[in-house]
Amino acid sequence: YSVSKGKDVGDTILLIASQIYHGKESILKDDELRIPIVKLNMAAGKKSIESCRHKTAYSYLEAALSLLPDNCWESYYDICLRLYFMMASAANSSCKYDDAEIILERILKEARCIEDKLPSYFLLTQIFLAQGNPNKACATCSSILIQLGEAVPETVTTEMVGVMLPETLKMYSEIYGNDWLGKKMEDKTLCNIVKFYSSIAIAAYFCKAPHMVAYFICKVVQLSLQNGVCKHTSLAFLLISDIISRDGNNVSLAHGIANNAMALSKKFNISDQLAEHQLIFNHTVGHLECFHTGIHRLRGAFESALSSGNANMGFLCAVQSVIFSTISGERELTLLLKEIDYYLHLLETYKSETTRRWLLNSRETVSLLIDRGEATSIEAKDCSGAGDDTVNLEVFYFHRAFQSFWLGFRERCYHFAQKCFVKFPPPGRLYGTQIRFYHGLNLLDMLKKKTNAHRRKEVDEVITLMKIAVSHADS
Repeated sequence: YSVSKGKDVGDTILLIASQIYHGKESILKDDELRIPIVKLNMAAGKKSIESCRHKTAYSYLEAALSLLPDNCWESYYDICLRLYFMMASAANSSCKYDDAEIILERILKEARCIEDKLPSYFLLTQIFLAQGNPNKACATCSSILIQLGEAVPETVTTEMVGVMLPETLKMYSEIYGNDWLGKKMEDKTLCNIVKFYSSIAIAAYFCKAPHMVAYFICKVVQLSLQNGVCKHTSLAFLLISDIISRDGNNVSLAHGIANNAMALSKKFNISDQLAEHQLIFNHTVGHLECFHTGIHRLRGAFESALSSGNANMGFLCAVQSVIFSTISGERELTLLLKEIDYYLHLLETYKSETTRRWLLNSRETVSLLIDRGEATSIEAKDCSGAGDDTVNLEVFYFHRAFQSFWLGFRERCYHFAQKCFVKFPPPGRLYGTQIRFYHGLNLLDMLKKKTNAHRRKEVDEVITLMKIAVSHADS
């Protein structure tokens, strides 16, 4: 221990900590040695986290905890706060979500001020999302924002958002520029408010009405424009680009804001937010750029997210990359099927029922395209279920329409395309554009039957929309 004290000995610190811990009984009898060995194990845990060995990190941090005295929170508050949070992070990254929650609850009980609790509350919202509990994530974010002085309404009307969104975009056009980019948000409380508004907006996407999501996003963007740039500003801008691209009328503006957001993100260390940035950018405007580049970045974000412990967002990136690959033909179908099976195998450890269902929908589609599922299908409970929420229905209808077109089921394709039109706005977003494209091709084939002559007008409408989609790509 004396050799390593105060020095960077690299991975050797893991061996030193392990060997010293064998003398645990002697350490517990020596009060002067306890805390230095606790710090040694924390350093070993930190070294393990930095090299993405989260389970190893957890074992060292657990060893550190076992050496603390019973009154540790009173006697060694700062050490306990840091140690417990490191343990919760390592547990979360190791998919020990229940353990992570228990540890975080202890922090929230013992922490002396709201500032010391904020990192734990934020990690708790990420755990809720990973477990498929977006409502709990929203409730937690809402509670924290109120404690930070924000007025968070329980309900929002579409009329409120109808006024708020144009105001926000007007503010963006007037304020965004070099002067504003040079203005740093110094107030830590404001930075945390921006952080939690972005988090509640992402959670609300999975469980709230679209206008509620839009409200949170407008709030966070307005705060950023009024107070300057922080680490979380670029994510807020990506979120508003996502909102304004939905109606298909502001795609060029959305594309510009999204690109500005990605440029802004490079000014900060966003390694812990990389997956969110790539996911939202590619979901919103990625199809307006090179598909292959987007797929490559999404796969990189997946690997980065798993390494940093942000598995939930990582798998959402994996889902997006699979859909992009399926649509664009970027990867040979049998190889794509193996890639999907790799993700599904990992999900046996990284539990996420939502992303599992989406990947199974993609797997069914790819399997049907290869051999109509005769040799490549698998049995899985709720394999292609629609789920019971809006987001799952969107994915379900998209795959059903896509599958039906390529299998030659014209009426079925028409049926699910009509379902998609309720969920997807006019071209502006990838799914809306793709479904209308295949719907148009499907209609052309259906027109071969005289009984379908009345549908020619629908073909003309699709052609008009495809021209708009082309103009978006040119922008």
